[in-house]
Amino acid sequence: MHGLARASRWTFAACLLGASLEMVGCGGSRGGMFPQAHIEVSLAFTRIEVSQSGMPVSVAIQIESPSETALVAVTGLPTGCSVMYSASDTNPSGILKFMANTTSPIGNYMPVVTVNSAGQMASTQFTLVVKSATGM
Repeated sequence: MHGLARASRWTFAACLLGASLEMVGCGGSRGGMFPQAHIEVSLAFTRIEVSQSGMPVSVAIQIESPSETALVAVTGLPTGCSVMYSASDTNPSGILKFMANTTSPIGNYMPVVTVNSAGQMASTQFTLVVKSATGM
């Protein structure tokens, strides 16, 4: 009888250990209880107009991330256009400041904002309209 009780205790202990390892995801490929961080990015406006006059246009960028830092890149800007990113003091959301100059070709463009934060990447596309300095 003692042998059976001892075997039952070991079986119970082994089951408990197995369940504990499964709960924390030890060695598993399913990620356990801690899913990978998810981030999102959006702009206050999906259409941004800039002038060849060089006057900056500020647009709020909202970044949802568990991290307080982010790397922000904008691709697809026309020649002569530039952008500066300024984060807030407490999270990666902040301001994008767009500028064009006289070498910027007038027209509509579809740049992409890409954000890397907390080991994840998110992006959003917007319309950038470059207007003549006299047309604004």
